[in-house]
Amino acid sequence: MQNMMKFLQPITNFLTVIFEWMHNIILNLFNLEPSGVSYILTIALFTIIIRLLILPLNIKANKSNARMQEIQPELSAIQKKYANDPQKMQAEYSKCMKDNNVSMFGGCLPTLLPLPILFALYYVFMNIDSSAVTNPSFLWIPNVFEKDRLFILPVLAFLSTYLPSLLLTKSMPKNENGPQMNMGSMNLMMAGMMGIMAINFSSLLVIYWVIGGAIQLVQTYFLNYLPAKKKKAAKEEEEQLKVIEKAKKATPKTKKKN
Repeated sequence: MQNMMKFLQPITNFLTVIFEWMHNIILNLFNLEPSGVSYILTIALFTIIIRLLILPLNIKANKSNARMQEIQPELSAIQKKYANDPQKMQAEYSKCMKDNNVSMFGGCLPTLLPLPILFALYYVFMNIDSSAVTNPSFLWIPNVFEKDRLFILPVLAFLSTYLPSLLLTKSMPKNENGPQMNMGSMNLMMAGMMGIMAINFSSLLVIYWVIGGAIQLVQTYFLNYLPAKKKKAAKEEEEQLKVIEKAKKATPKTKKKN
């Protein structure tokens, strides 16, 4: 734990300054006293800004994933050709992706980046002087600096983690020739871990994660799911046209009788 604190200390110090600055803006803008509402508004503003900063990485990752899908037949051919030589297969995989400017881990970065911010915020919120807050309640939560006793937020944390990953999985084409991964189980496991962790986190921290997950869900829909759905519909329409053209060619032409 101490090693993690030392590693996150620079990030924590930076986020503390930024968060306090944003909180002061919220207090002055809405003429509020430090309260649960003011901190929730600050969390919402903070999360939106973080997600906007990550958005270019999401777009880049989406392009990388699309390119990966395009070269999937080549990767499947490499796997089939070097099935008995894993080292050669890995070398050819790397070469193929390098030649096509595809990063194996490029699509993972936007997903992993919020995690160190989450852990840094844990220490940021832990250092807030809650005694100076006039009314720390928000909706059903008596104190936003404490964990949710009704366990509503952990459930929301589970859903806000699972739904974006589910939508992302649905936007990815199935690789019938390549290795199959049980993404459904992996998504459930990751979401379950976040839900369990949220049980003991402060409500502020979980709300940050829930808002971020909701934004990620919207981004995944427009950046991944919707384009993939349109592409699939266009491909199905093209295949139907080919079938119709093939049927027309196969149908014998009858001559008119005089």
